[in-house]
Amino acid sequence: MIAAYKALLKRHSLALCATAAVGTAAWFFAGGLAENLIEKRLKNIHEDFSSAQVEPNSQISKALEALSGIDRSSQDCSSEQYSQIANSVKNFRFIYQAAVQLDNGKICSSYGQEIASVAVGHEKNRRPVNGRVYEMSSAPQASADTDFIIISQQSAYVWVNKEILLDNLNIPQDVQLELQGPDGVWPMTSTSRPHLNMQQPLPLEELVTTADYVYVAFPGSHNALISVISLPVSDLTGLKWKLFIALAFMAAALLYITWRIQRYCTSTVVQLRKAIRANKLDVHYQPIVNLRTGNLVGAESLSRWNTNGVAIAADVFIEAAERSELICELTRSVIRQVAEDYSTYLWACKDFYITINLSAQDILDPTFPEFVASIMATYNMPASIIVFEVTERALLDQKTAAVQLHKLRAYGHLIALDDFGTGYSSLSLIESVPVDILKIDRSFIEHDKIAAPDALWRHIANIARALKLKVVAEGVETQLQLPHLASEGVVLAQGWLFSKALPAQALARRYFQCPMTLNPHAD
Repeated sequence: MIAAYKALLKRHSLALCATAAVGTAAWFFAGGLAENLIEKRLKNIHEDFSSAQVEPNSQISKALEALSGIDRSSQDCSSEQYSQIANSVKNFRFIYQAAVQLDNGKICSSYGQEIASVAVGHEKNRRPVNGRVYEMSSAPQASADTDFIIISQQSAYVWVNKEILLDNLNIPQDVQLELQGPDGVWPMTSTSRPHLNMQQPLPLEELVTTADYVYVAFPGSHNALISVISLPVSDLTGLKWKLFIALAFMAAALLYITWRIQRYCTSTVVQLRKAIRANKLDVHYQPIVNLRTGNLVGAESLSRWNTNGVAIAADVFIEAAERSELICELTRSVIRQVAEDYSTYLWACKDFYITINLSAQDILDPTFPEFVASIMATYNMPASIIVFEVTERALLDQKTAAVQLHKLRAYGHLIALDDFGTGYSSLSLIESVPVDILKIDRSFIEHDKIAAPDALWRHIANIARALKLKVVAEGVETQLQLPHLASEGVVLAQGWLFSKALPAQALARRYFQCPMTLNPHAD
């Protein structure tokens, strides 16, 4: 009892440690991924911002250039100057006012009047950048008509409507944009936020995380201004938690799926072992027919397993048996069942043989030939009744396989090479291991291949004829295949055209029924 509790505690401790390790890894991975996504988002915003500011910058430059060409030598603002100033900016949607300062200090506006001054704020709001001076309104309750940027170059001034400019830039609501020049920082959006406490020197195009914000600074392509785009650090934290939850859920799902698969495989093996030892597996027989006479000359033994009324696919439990080293036990169970069926139902079938499939483990088992010999002796069966089928996949160690198969042959058993032609070394196998029968794989005689004059199955039939080997065509399903097989001298075949796999008693009845009516030479 104490040992059981210790084992349970150990399993729970391992599970807890594994969960903690997976959670920690998921948290760090989520953090890195969240930073990458936030950085990518800010860079995409900057790319959109850079594209969107091309037109405003172009309008500002053109307006200042046009204004610089207006004569400023007069003593008073004239109607002609008002007209020239207005015409310089009338087609520019981002500029709603312009002005020129005369040599004597008077300022002429595009609105057709003289203005006293262009200074609207504190000196700290003015930023000289590469020959231009930028002045930004700092009124906390600025309206669309008062929230603007004044840009001056020499004696020319333009007013840029900040609201229209930001609408054009289309900056998301949660994003803050600030411009940094040689002499300070201007907030462009979300002015209610406190200024960023940015590192100096300012790292460019790198994500920086502070206690309150995450930001990326980008070098400006116009007038040496640096654009700083930021988000609240809560956006990064929220995204990190979402990714962590998603990753944790995915990890849990994968662990659950892995556990279910492992449990399924494990339970399959456990149940299979019980079924084999309780003799609960059945053997059915796929008849092999002589195409010339229509008589049954043999059958391939096939394992069948039903558990709780549900049929388990042969591929599933045979694969499980091979992985768990139960395959040798399964093969020996099949041999015993075949011997019992023969002695009970098939003993009267003359010139009849039954094929049994062998795995690589069976062939490498040095005790296998003696086991077969003991079964033959126990049931008083002629060895010629049992033909062993092997595949290229089961003959990886050809030297050992050759020794084992020669022993079986010495006891009187024939050897059939199954799925001949599907591997890379089938021809060399015929020389290195004893073979009496070649079985043509069903994939070679499908409807779209069987009629081809150079089809591979025809070469297999010619090889068998030259080596004086029997040939069995597998997977025959239609009458249309028969004339082609007959044209190459293929006499034996199996498939659904003749019969599905049958229990031993039904196979015996089928053997003594009238021969099947076949016409393999019909077109």
